[in-house]
Amino acid sequence: MAAEINKLADAYNWNITRIADAFGMDRGTVRGRLRAAGVVPAGQKNGVSVYALKDVGPALFGDVVTGTGTDPDEMMPKDRKDWYQSENERIKLEKEMRALIPIEEVHREMSQLAKSIASSLDSLPDLLERDAGLPGEAIDLVEGVTDNLREQMYRAIVDDEEELAVNE
Repeated sequence: MAAEINKLADAYNWNITRIADAFGMDRGTVRGRLRAAGVVPAGQKNGVSVYALKDVGPALFGDVVTGTGTDPDEMMPKDRKDWYQSENERIKLEKEMRALIPIEEVHREMSQLAKSIASSLDSLPDLLERDAGLPGEAIDLVEGVTDNLREQMYRAIVDDEEELAVNE
């Protein structure tokens, strides 16, 4: 019985099944990432392709496969699923921490704010006439300015709503 002598470098050349087992990944995911990264087999062992771990690591865990962006359309299916799950969890957390507020609540609050400002602008000329004793010309000027401000607020709201409708 002859003893088989292996080169030390062969210890770092693994097949897809061993790589998948070692990193807790699906064989199809490993195969797909190696293919996408252009990793070529380092050789063959018992008729099966083996890959150098120094080439496998960056292909499995580096930016080569997943990219640096967060465009799910460019991700592998498992990575895309994980990304969407993490985004859903992030959104839930932000809602709980009140860092993310539902659009209906924002609209309601902004509407109340706009009504409050409009009401104050409406009463401003009367207050200035009664409490400050401003003459009629000054009151007319104040009414013109406040009417202009209300119109600008209205225009900004309408323009934002139209822009949102176009982007949806």
